[in-house]
Amino acid sequence: MGRKGLLGGGLGGLLGRLFRSGKALDSEPPKPGMITLDDPRYERFFNARLQVWSGAGAVDDDVIAYLVSPEFLGSPAWPTSRQAFRVVRPERSLIIASDGLSDLFVDSDSQEPGFGCEVFIECPDLAGAAFEDIRGSWQFDLIETLARNVANFGGIQAPTRQYGIFSMELPAPASMPAHWLTQRGTVGALINVTVPGRPSYCQFDQDVEIRLVALTILLPDETEYVVAGGAETRAEIAQRLVSAGTGLASPANRRSVLA
Repeated sequence: MGRKGLLGGGLGGLLGRLFRSGKALDSEPPKPGMITLDDPRYERFFNARLQVWSGAGAVDDDVIAYLVSPEFLGSPAWPTSRQAFRVVRPERSLIIASDGLSDLFVDSDSQEPGFGCEVFIECPDLAGAAFEDIRGSWQFDLIETLARNVANFGGIQAPTRQYGIFSMELPAPASMPAHWLTQRGTVGALINVTVPGRPSYCQFDQDVEIRLVALTILLPDETEYVVAGGAETRAEIAQRLVSAGTGLASPANRRSVLA
């Protein structure tokens, strides 16, 4: 998994354009075979993600981004210094999805689509919320933290291939409702629950595909149950969430499926 360790925190801001990386600001011309931001695949990949999310709901024109790219402030680097999140509005719900983890690595010769995934959280409680309220929400803090961990780990292809659904504990945002917190001050989550009606893959080119990976938060008793039981309990909790009608979403006030 590479550089391990959970990361928290984050800045908010607005930006609607690509940043060029620090290396790309150099006066030296790019070496032959190195990827630069005028590569047409950036626009193709951007539009492919937009098309998939548009199938789930209306997509806001504005993205959640940063006045200063977090990588310049010590956060894990994304494939380019553009780090952004889309807001998608299914009927009576809302999705916050990373947008850029699957970009090509600028100033490299790698042909891989970044970290091979984008991550998202579905928040019915934010349905109809204004942009600034979404940006300031604990739900955004959680998906931002997961996205930073994806970058820190160098991707999450290994656990998704090995386990399908896996679990994590994330640092709790300051505004997170207390009933979600474990005794360790963390928030448990299932990663990569899938349900009909929500995309789990995005096709970029004929042979280029990425995962769209959901974060689904767990209540403390569910978290401890999963920690104690491993793969079987992860699958069980995911199935109970689906049976209860919650699926991969993270309603703020749902009851435990173990109650």
